Amino acid sequence: MVNVKKLPRPGKGQPPVPEETRHNLGKPASGQKVHQQVKIAPETRRAFRVYAAEHEMELSDLFEEMWRFYQAHHG
Repeated sequence: MVNVKKLPRPGKGQPPVPEETRHNLGKPASGQKVHQQVKIAPETRRAFRVYAAEHEMELSDLFEEMWRFYQAHHG
């Protein structure tokens, strides 16, 4: 049987040099869209997509409109 404790472990390797990581923490420009993931029920997802399609809207535009409405009415 193989002695597992003696097997070499590859590890994560060396970290990247600072020059390679200079731009990985930058914020997106104002007005640029970024991904946002949420878990919702399949029925809600389907209804949301149908509503957007019926009103010829992008999903992100519908979400932003809903968010503005929510903020205006709930603070």
